[in-house]
Amino acid sequence: MKKLNFGRNVQIDSMSYFTPNTEAEVLDILNKNKGRSIRCMGRLHSWSQVLDSPDILLDLSHFDSVRPNSDLAMSVDVGAGCQIKRLLSELEGKTPWTLPSVGFITEQTIAGAISTGTHGSGRHSLSHYVAGVRVARYDSQTGNAVIVDITDGDELRAARCSLGCLGVILSVTIPCRPKYLVEEHFREYEQLDDVLSAEQEYPLQQFYLVPWRWSFIAQHRRESEAGTSKAIGLYHWYRFLVLDIAMHWLILLVVRVLRIQVAVKAVFRWLAPACVIRNWRVTGPSSSQLVMEHELFRHVEIELFVQRHQLPSALLFLKNTLAASACLQDDLDDKFRNQIAEASCTDKLEQLRGRYCHHYPICVRKILPDDTLVSMASNEGIAIENGTDTESRIGLSGDEAWYSITLTNYDRGHRRNQFEELASFLCKSMKDLFDARPHWGKLCPLPTEALQSLYPAFNDFRRVCDQVDKDGVFRNPWTRSLLRSELSNEGLSQLNP
Repeated sequence: MKKLNFGRNVQIDSMSYFTPNTEAEVLDILNKNKGRSIRCMGRLHSWSQVLDSPDILLDLSHFDSVRPNSDLAMSVDVGAGCQIKRLLSELEGKTPWTLPSVGFITEQTIAGAISTGTHGSGRHSLSHYVAGVRVARYDSQTGNAVIVDITDGDELRAARCSLGCLGVILSVTIPCRPKYLVEEHFREYEQLDDVLSAEQEYPLQQFYLVPWRWSFIAQHRRESEAGTSKAIGLYHWYRFLVLDIAMHWLILLVVRVLRIQVAVKAVFRWLAPACVIRNWRVTGPSSSQLVMEHELFRHVEIELFVQRHQLPSALLFLKNTLAASACLQDDLDDKFRNQIAEASCTDKLEQLRGRYCHHYPICVRKILPDDTLVSMASNEGIAIENGTDTESRIGLSGDEAWYSITLTNYDRGHRRNQFEELASFLCKSMKDLFDARPHWGKLCPLPTEALQSLYPAFNDFRRVCDQVDKDGVFRNPWTRSLLRSELSNEGLSQLNP
């Protein structure tokens, strides 16, 4: 069974493919295939090797039930294969509740979303809120397939973002909150400090660094009790037709048809920003205000996470990198040149020079620290003494928020190679300079040893995975390599000198 992911950059070639309808069928499949590697498929809206499943692939799309728990504290039991958009719709139709956090899009299944740390802006990732995970796996004593409910401890924190390594997720329990309204408007800024200062007033905001114009367009968002705006329908049609459709067709025209660097730069200096109506304040339901239709056109992404105090330097470094990659002649300023040398990436940058012109707004979102072991915003195990050399170099703080920086590319075929080279360069250099963590579900070109070093609780995650799956049957080649060799605390410090 061969399948391609959403971005058409990963092909899954499984020997066996199953679509069970019940938990009993899942157990039967596991019992009949002992010793074989088993992975699950969501909506394939990922770009990393976490999708790979060369042996047995399970499609749990029939596990799409939504069962609100009205007799307990507000929560919902959701089948692993239920898409986020269906979950939101079911909650809206059956209850006065909604989810505590949603991602940029709602196409993913709930199991896929939590397994790689899907997040929105201004709150924790969806993984953080998970109260229970129901999984099918093998009993360590009998070797037979069993169903286990994971509800507490390190096992729950591992299951909240498991990369598919703890068993077959059957359902997830998530606390809900009352429905609420979100006010939104756009505004443009010249300085990053002004955008970040607005967070106090607009805690749910996300913003975009516009390439070649190098200004910031903030999508200011906050909860509101003002009531739904009369113009909410018109506003959503504007967002859909102008931002989700027309602006993307314009980008595709210059990227896939014209392929002229000066045209790309002109679009982002003048035309694309003109599509954004500033200061139109509109209030509507959170389930529609907080999401967009980013999945309408096929693309690939890289997303890097840095903590708040690293964000200004990381964005300046990114700007300098994009400017250098688009032009052979531009001189590098001394600070940027020194950073490249510190990250041992001078030769790699020279190979990129003049080969890639970035063509999409760079999205930045704030994520509060997660109570997980290895989601990208997890701060588990981070305890840095003030004033030490280690703090000034590593710079991790246990209660500090994270910011995701997303670069999107619409090239096709071999023309993506330059973006993939850029992604590799940024992962390596920004990991060394800013301890940037790549999103598990997007382009993730760092070697597994480097990925391990970015998570202080990674050994705890490995320990849990080894305890519940001692034979590693729920791992694919990539996660098997990731979990292969334990790094001591001393080893982690050596990887983060």
